[in-house]
Amino acid sequence: MSEVKEREKAAAAAPASPWSFQVGTMLGIPIRIHVTFLLILVWFGMAAAASSRNVPRAIAFVIAAFGCVLLHEFGHAVMARRFGVKTREIVLYPIGGVARLESIPGGWAELLIALAGPAVNVVLASIFAVALVALGVPHGLEQTNPWRDSGLVQQLLWTNVYLVAFNMIPAFPMDGGRVLRALLALGLGQHRATRIAAFIGQVIAGVFVVGGIIQADFFLAFIGLFVFLGASQEMAFQTRREAIAGHTAQEAMITKFETLAPHDTLGRAAELLLASHQHDFPVLDAWKRVAGVLPRARLLEGLARAGRDTTVLEVMLREPAQVAPKTELSTVLQQLQTDPSTPLLVVADGALVGMITFENLAEFIVVARQIAR
Repeated sequence: MSEVKEREKAAAAAPASPWSFQVGTMLGIPIRIHVTFLLILVWFGMAAAASSRNVPRAIAFVIAAFGCVLLHEFGHAVMARRFGVKTREIVLYPIGGVARLESIPGGWAELLIALAGPAVNVVLASIFAVALVALGVPHGLEQTNPWRDSGLVQQLLWTNVYLVAFNMIPAFPMDGGRVLRALLALGLGQHRATRIAAFIGQVIAGVFVVGGIIQADFFLAFIGLFVFLGASQEMAFQTRREAIAGHTAQEAMITKFETLAPHDTLGRAAELLLASHQHDFPVLDAWKRVAGVLPRARLLEGLARAGRDTTVLEVMLREPAQVAPKTELSTVLQQLQTDPSTPLLVVADGALVGMITFENLAEFIVVARQIAR
């Protein structure tokens, strides 16, 4: 199997973002569209019809504009690959796109990955500008609204200019926030840099929200709320990373838990679920080797679809994610954030020695932070 096919197989196996559907694959990266994206097509079409403009052209502009957004996200993905970071998927939302990276490195790597997206838009804007000059077509800046009162090429030119300006706002989760954090981290360290960048982002978000309310611009207020939440989430994530620094999977794993055999029934699994606080069940074969894992969601789905007499073998997740006891918790956290609903099994010398869920890792972080005070 070629390297590209291996990447495509791995990407296809990654859990997809909820409420999204795949429309293609490029460079081994699944491209997905969130269902709410369809609303923006409907909104632009209705707005064009209400103002007696060409509806197909308005929809074509939206599709072309989001093509530029998609290339922006591929800029991040390609640069991330140069630093050994894989991209699990790219998802398009009504307010933009997200390249879902497996991890985000710090320092110069984060700086270059963050700048790669806007750099793509700079290149696209330059191409459109050169095309307009070559054709002798006005650039559209003199128009009151270049997105509405100009041709498609002018619209795409100013769309890319807007994407650069918007994404370089120094606030999470925009690229500008990551650029600011990366520059600060070079001299202040990752944790302090994140605190400062998150605070600046929240101040900017507050300005957006207040300005949006005063001007009755609810979209601006929504963007401000989005930025505020993004800054808060980034700070929370950095706090978690600091709390688990230097710790291993062996320190955080659950060691007392029930296991199932492949021939056990879902009825038996349901009894264990109700009799304990355990939600996920490792599945061991007759030689006590890991055969799979039965997460709570699969158990409930199997009960509803096939009934309590169905065997665990028919429903369980085969080839579950495994880590060694000495695996750093920072790596464990990245893997669990990829799919919080599925546990990681801790295996040593082929034997199951523990299990880590997103919930028990969160408990470990709380305890670690209290001890560190």
